[in-house]
Amino acid sequence: MWAKLDAGTQDYMNRVNVPNGSLDKTLANILQLAHQRPVVIQSLFASINGQAPPASEIEAYVRRLRELKDAGAQIPLVQIYSATRPTPHSECGHLPLRTLSAIAQRVREATGLKAEGVLND
Repeated sequence: MWAKLDAGTQDYMNRVNVPNGSLDKTLANILQLAHQRPVVIQSLFASINGQAPPASEIEAYVRRLRELKDAGAQIPLVQIYSATRPTPHSECGHLPLRTLSAIAQRVREATGLKAEGVLND
């Protein structure tokens, strides 16, 4: 089983995902499911206007994962990826593997969760 978590703040979620989606609802749904069974978290991070996500957003994302883990969520793996195909948002682009790996490293350091940066086709 897997779940998507692409942001650590509501503002960033509005920018990269469905504008009327609620980060709190997404987190509550993940927690409910991850209490019942292990859930792999898949997180897409893209460049926006040529810029990687700001460090403050990565730290907020890491805090959300830590909150889920501390609340008893079963998370065997966090996959950090970036789309390699064109997106409907012209300002969004691909992040290099080294950036994805650095985000995964931060997740491992701050949460103790297994995390990996991966390239998806």
